[in-house]
Amino acid sequence: MMKNLILLIGLVMIYIDYTNGISCYYCADCPIPFNAKLNSVTVNTLASASWCAKKSSTADPHARNSRGPAEPGLCTASGCSWKTGPGGQAIWTCCCQGDFCNCG
Repeated sequence: MMKNLILLIGLVMIYIDYTNGISCYYCADCPIPFNAKLNSVTVNTLASASWCAKKSSTADPHARNSRGPAEPGLCTASGCSWKTGPGGQAIWTCCCQGDFCNCG
């Protein structure tokens, strides 16, 4: 009986964690103009993600970019700003919260 209760609690916690995730568009080399219906664009839902991001090497809105769930610690506020990438390079990063908000 106790094992069943523990299993049930574990499953409920996994479900709650999954439903708290955010759904983001994902593409490594996104189409310009952006079109979520193309095969190169997928949906990525991560339970641990609370931000979506669009990243580029330039602030030009028509430049090549990537989109997806933001890496932990990357986003702290909605909007666009220059961030430092893992290799020390400058990355124009637009952060947002909300399902599929990284479409723009």
